[in-house]
Amino acid sequence: MSPIANPNLDFFLLGFIAACSLVAGLFFLRFYRATRDPLFLAFLIFFVVQGCTNTVTLELTHPNIGTPMIFLTRLLSVLVVLAAILWKNLAKS
Repeated sequence: MSPIANPNLDFFLLGFIAACSLVAGLFFLRFYRATRDPLFLAFLIFFVVQGCTNTVTLELTHPNIGTPMIFLTRLLSVLVVLAAILWKNLAKS
């Protein structure tokens, strides 16, 4: 028996995840403005990119999160966070 797909629920959940990602980005913006810590800036970039790619996915005629352009954009945002973590840890030593 195959599961029943409900595209309206998929769109709702993807929109909810996009909104939550953008709200998380606002929190990291507040933390970055208070401390000027580049790690907070990296997380701000990560969450804004995640929220924007989810929003763009909703606007596609055939929504697919596995689209190469969306995948590469998300990969770059994860690499920004990884680079900020490495930079912060290496700066201490």
